[in-house]
Amino acid sequence: MEQHHLFTKVLSPLDTTHRLTVPMANLEDFEIPAGQHAINIEATDTIEQQWTFRLSIRPNNNPNPRPVFTGQWIQFVKKTGLKVGDRIVFSRQQTEGDGVQYRIRAEREIFHCWVNVQ
Repeated sequence: MEQHHLFTKVLSPLDTTHRLTVPMANLEDFEIPAGQHAINIEATDTIEQQWTFRLSIRPNNNPNPRPVFTGQWIQFVKKTGLKVGDRIVFSRQQTEGDGVQYRIRAEREIFHCWVNVQ
């Protein structure tokens, strides 16, 4: 199964304490049904632990939907020891049938190289 890179994000203070702001350009990578403003995203990390992130946008066709991950996001940050300046890599791959599996990788820059945190 081929992985498709969705986004890489260096974490800000808000990303490590409240919610992850998802790049606006990547909103179309997630299928939020018409009329809804939130869905659950199941993502697997590098040690095969499953996390449920709630992807939500501002309701009522707001011109600036500002997508964010909540749900288990802060638990993920704490479990992996993520800090401001670390980054996450988010990707997806097709599974058998029409299924989609999301993957998340936490990374830290050490001596100008990004390495897995987990």
